[in-house]
Amino acid sequence: MKSALQLELQDLHGLPYIATIIWFVLLGVSLLAVVFYLFQKNYLSKRKVEESSSSKKKPRAKGF
Repeated sequence: MKSALQLELQDLHGLPYIATIIWFVLLGVSLLAVVFYLFQKNYLSKRKVEESSSSKKKPRAKGF
């Protein structure tokens, strides 16, 4: 005759495997979100620098 604890542990047999998969999926999504955020932040800062430097340039008259 099995105790109540042994029966509960049998019901949870595949739980660590499923929890590990869920953990790595959440970790991957979080890492992708961080990479996307940093890429977007870097891209927007470069774009602002380019716009500000191009707006400060004065048009020069072309000669012969």
